[in-house]
Amino acid sequence: MKGLKIAVAVTGAALLVAFLAYPAFAATSSTSTGSNPWPTSISGARAGLMHRIAAFFSAHGLLGMGQGGAAPSFTSGQVITVTSTSGNYFVVGSQGKTNGTASGTLTFTVGGKLHAGYTLSVSGVITVAGTTYTVTSGSAVMGPGGANIVGTGATSPSGTFILRASARGDFAGSATSKVSLDFSNGTTEYAVILTGSIAG
Repeated sequence: MKGLKIAVAVTGAALLVAFLAYPAFAATSSTSTGSNPWPTSISGARAGLMHRIAAFFSAHGLLGMGQGGAAPSFTSGQVITVTSTSGNYFVVGSQGKTNGTASGTLTFTVGGKLHAGYTLSVSGVITVAGTTYTVTSGSAVMGPGGANIVGTGATSPSGTFILRASARGDFAGSATSKVSLDFSNGTTEYAVILTGSIAG
């Protein structure tokens, strides 16, 4: 099993190298369509290789789809809500000595689907160190496997954050999620970790 994981990782790395190198190759290759199965434009090359890389990783359960499982499907306008059931924060730089409980509800709305995943908007509230902050703007992306979300946004009272959310499986069929935020209110920076339930 260990050997298989190493082989998958090596093959994945090779595909990534090919993905990065291919556009330069494509720019100097013939534009003849003939029997060439590869797109001849740089943008077409990126799209084609991205599709093949996504297919490879999904087949090996590396995009949160489950071993050999099918990718979940999300539609434009679909709402994914994560409501915390427990949470805590640490003040950055205090070595964990300054800490307390945190909570929040974050809503991710699907904006569109691309080869590399989904675009999302972010809204909701988070409560840190006794103050509740409302998300006034936020954007994020979710991988094609529907298991991981990364994004950034701003809050009122004034604050900014970077977030990473992961589902135990994927956001279409899982019951729980963990959300990590690097949040600053302009005076204090917090590392916030929320464990929550998924609806949507």
